Amino acid sequence: MESGSNALEVLDESESLALRGAAEVGRVGVVVDGQPLIFPVNHVLEGRSIIVRTDSSRMLGGASLAKVAFEADGFDARARSGWTVLAQGIGNDVTDALDAASERLQAVPVAPWAPGPKPRLLRIDVRTITGRRFAGERSDT
Repeated sequence: MESGSNALEVLDESESLALRGAAEVGRVGVVVDGQPLIFPVNHVLEGRSIIVRTDSSRMLGGASLAKVAFEADGFDARARSGWTVLAQGIGNDVTDALDAASERLQAVPVAPWAPGPKPRLLRIDVRTITGRRFAGERSDT
């Protein structure tokens, strides 16, 4: 990490994966009808894949067999520090898939915070992942 009051550290892939796994909430970014949309989601990790339960046909419509971005972050506002991880990959609606891997994923315990049933299952097959950690000066005010 750089020294100084506004240090920025570029994280390697293994650290980025570990931080992504520690976050309970992330955001899925897709393009629908030419417009970028971002959906806050709960997720779990399955290897390098991100698994999301949803009822959003808009998210699945933009994510299925398309490029998808996923971001998760954490921060301490008082310490002015935090981290952010960006994963990019291909989305797959595996709700009705019959292959062994998809059937196993359908049993993964993803617990969405939003009320109501979330019957659809999105798997994001991560192609690249990057992360950064930053630390600013502590503010005691």
